[in-house]
Amino acid sequence: MDPATLIPIADPLPIPWAWFDILLIVTFTVHILFMNALVGSAFIGLVRALKGNGQLAHDVGQKLPPLLALTINMGVAPLLFLQVNYGHFDYVSSVLMGGWWLAVIAALMVSYYGFYIYKFGYGGMTPVKRNVLFTISLAGLLYTGFMLTNNTSLMLVPEEWTRYFTEDGGFLNLKDPTIYPRFLHFMVGAVAIGGLWIALLGEVRKVDEYVEAGMKWFTHATLLNLGVGIWFLMSLPQHVMLGLMGDNLPATLTLVASLVAAAMVLVTGFKKQPKATAIWAVTLVFFMACTRHWVRTLYLEPWYDMDTTPVTHSYGSFFLFLGFLIVGGAIIGYMLKLYFKSRKGRA
Repeated sequence: MDPATLIPIADPLPIPWAWFDILLIVTFTVHILFMNALVGSAFIGLVRALKGNGQLAHDVGQKLPPLLALTINMGVAPLLFLQVNYGHFDYVSSVLMGGWWLAVIAALMVSYYGFYIYKFGYGGMTPVKRNVLFTISLAGLLYTGFMLTNNTSLMLVPEEWTRYFTEDGGFLNLKDPTIYPRFLHFMVGAVAIGGLWIALLGEVRKVDEYVEAGMKWFTHATLLNLGVGIWFLMSLPQHVMLGLMGDNLPATLTLVASLVAAAMVLVTGFKKQPKATAIWAVTLVFFMACTRHWVRTLYLEPWYDMDTTPVTHSYGSFFLFLGFLIVGGAIIGYMLKLYFKSRKGRA
């Protein structure tokens, strides 16, 4: 069977596709920063709790429910923009995964309720119960991340879709050599950003222990992630890897920019400068999101050319979106201003 026959026809776009790719990269950067702070700080807090120091887990646990809510909400926009430009690949991979993909909803609900119970029921639980609840909640996040990794990798390999006709039920993309380094690259990066989040929390609260521990986790995880990144790069198909290493100039430049930003976060990280490190970390995540976009583009080159998608040039909906984005952003900014003002007054 020719896998190309399984790829649906792309729907016409209202405006040129580049706009949606830009919005996808920007919103994905925001989403991944929240996700990293959530998963990374939860992991570090659990490790410290299992070692007998539950104070960090308690302080981190107070922030996890809103962080999870923000992560989910900030993940909606990049998912929608992905479906605009690449929905005919993403929808197929989601359907092929079947129950594995649908179970993400249940896993997130378990994590959400678990973190809320941990936050508001902390004083009424024994340390063992707290750690078990924390572990289950974190496991739900890890399951979700692994399923997302499976989905975003399966959508890139239509040649694997034919397995649907030979295997029963939904299947995962476990035979892909990139699946494990891809997943670990995200999770180790999450530990790094989680450590930075804890360091920033410590700096705000004037807790030197949190700054010291957070920056240590950040630098060590970042160094480890450089090795995982090399593993991921070497596991890519040859044409994708070569594209990142010189055959495709924009892709190569974004990878180089990512490495420069990684060097800078390590410099400021080892100097224990959380704020400066945070600025470079945001820059690094943005360039890594750009590199991830080029990986997707290079993967899909044999199957799809964005320039072949028809464009209707209907800009009305786009201008409406920008208007709501600007007005909504201003309202949220005003709400945050009132919140911090009232918080200062209460203090």
